[in-house]
Amino acid sequence: MEITYYNILLPVPTEGVYTYFSEGLLHTGERVVVPFRKREITGIVLEKIEKPDFECKEIIMVCDNTPLFSKEYITFLKNIASYYTCPMGLVLQGILSEKILNMEISDTEPVKKHPIKDIILTNEQQEIADSIQLNTYCCHLIKGITGSGKTEIYQEVAKKVINSGRQVLYIVPEISLTPQLIERLSYRLGVEPSIYHYKLTHKARKKHFTDFVTDNSKFMLGARSALFVPAKNIGLIIVDEEHEHSYKQDESPSYHLRDMAVMYGNILNIPIILGSATPSAESIYNAECGKYVLHSLLERPNNATLPKIEIIDMKATNLIGSMIAEPIYDELSNIVKRDEQAIILLNRKGYSTYLYCQQCGALAECVNCSVGLVSFKSKNKSLCRYCNTEYNILTCSVCGSKIFQEYGYGTEKIEEFLESMFPDKIIRIDTESVSSIKTLNKNLKRFENKEANILLGTQLIAKGLHFPEVTFVGVLGIDNLMALPDFRAMEKAYQLLVQVSGRAGREHLSGKVYIQTMNPEVPIFNMLDNTDLEFYKWELSRRNITQYPPFTKLARLIFSYINQEECYNTAKITANTLKSLKEAANLTIYGPKDATLAKLQNKYRYEILIKSSTNSDLNKALIIAQQIFNKCKKGAMRLKIDKDPYFMM
Repeated sequence: MEITYYNILLPVPTEGVYTYFSEGLLHTGERVVVPFRKREITGIVLEKIEKPDFECKEIIMVCDNTPLFSKEYITFLKNIASYYTCPMGLVLQGILSEKILNMEISDTEPVKKHPIKDIILTNEQQEIADSIQLNTYCCHLIKGITGSGKTEIYQEVAKKVINSGRQVLYIVPEISLTPQLIERLSYRLGVEPSIYHYKLTHKARKKHFTDFVTDNSKFMLGARSALFVPAKNIGLIIVDEEHEHSYKQDESPSYHLRDMAVMYGNILNIPIILGSATPSAESIYNAECGKYVLHSLLERPNNATLPKIEIIDMKATNLIGSMIAEPIYDELSNIVKRDEQAIILLNRKGYSTYLYCQQCGALAECVNCSVGLVSFKSKNKSLCRYCNTEYNILTCSVCGSKIFQEYGYGTEKIEEFLESMFPDKIIRIDTESVSSIKTLNKNLKRFENKEANILLGTQLIAKGLHFPEVTFVGVLGIDNLMALPDFRAMEKAYQLLVQVSGRAGREHLSGKVYIQTMNPEVPIFNMLDNTDLEFYKWELSRRNITQYPPFTKLARLIFSYINQEECYNTAKITANTLKSLKEAANLTIYGPKDATLAKLQNKYRYEILIKSSTNSDLNKALIIAQQIFNKCKKGAMRLKIDKDPYFMM
């Protein structure tokens, strides 16, 4: 039998591929088990090659009768690695768990079908759905005001794709995977969707993964990881809430789901739909440049109107309980009297958000991180929100005092106050009160059933929820978000405000939104009706002046190590070398400087920011930076390269 040689992609964070031999003929995309160091590991066949001039090990086992991974999928992996300047093996390791990669693919029972409940689209919705052509690449950006029916357009196009015999991949933020959405899609498409996200049991993930890759299921609804399920018959990819920050992967490769979906759609030559009431500035810019096709939905169905928004100057109004502007409190009182419903948004959990030593005034900080502690009255302790270290008894690091004064307020304190005013009328939702999706859905169902009049929470409650009886939204603490040292701070604040405002007056009842702030002169407050592109013109103008994305390419290099001096010196050597490159003429390099979070989990952190007018020059700089770091690093020192960074902390 002829011996043949193959390059195999392994899920390991090293450069290059590994060569093995086989006594049988293999095909690109098949999974194989190979010896690697002291263990056996599953990899993917990339290509057949000539006999190399070095000794190779033999492939132990072939896992597939037919290749699991298509050539297009492998091209996708290569393109991700190229764009983010990281090894292909690291990409594979980052997108498919070892359990999934080793999964046996077997026949499954037919997917459950449902009777189809047809919906009637508005003329505006139907026109957009009809304009989306199948079987060819085009990225469609649907910007629709909250409650305008973007989901109905997704469903109409998805139905056409499924009827043509192809599959649909529908990606939503993790928090949007509610039973409401799953049930609605099942009956409107006539099939039960395969569900895919990391919180499922392995048994459930295996079933849904297998159903979709074998084409037994025509429709997958999932979170970020669903994009990387290697189905071969995908005819449409939908990314809902395309602006959502949870689509950005934190660990390397630090990909953004939206951008990877567009990349994959281009490779597969299929349409992509991006949808949001508040698209990212980058997506609006891409539409203006002709890379995306922009569709606008400017009306809510059934003549439902947008809520009236009022900005409340906290400097010119009474604060009830020293926290809530009097007009917001008065409106809540009326809501309870009328037995209607309201949402109160405060994007800060905990009881008090700052603790100061009563003796010397020093801020109580985490011993592992350069951040202040948050107190939680229900737990009778303070907590670091980054490393989760708990403190039962605080001791001032400056003077040794154990007496601290609490300042600021989080959702726990607001709940305590509102509960004293409106007993048994409050449901609180944040990551402290809700420990699982099951608990979240249970609390949302309670609110839907009118077991409470007021829903209080963080940004978990700001998007994608539909409660017909909600007539009022109150927003607290938005100034904190606008003050963050982040070039996207205003965009994030605008998106959060528009999204949460859209929860009010969605059906037959009119809605109001009150936003309390110390800075009512901030321009975004005059742009919240969201019926045109005024905010984006303003935001893109600011970005152009300061040369931030989308007008430049940006990367953030974060060095971290337990020894502060050695960490800084490595970052400085890296920065100085980059500044001396001939390509530096097209680069703007800032730093090294303290990261906004200068110490995290007992490691000191320094950052370098690199702006470039071209992607190629930026990638060259990132490759060189990694090489310099590999030569200079000490011990367990770490370099995180975040291309197109979303978080600047």
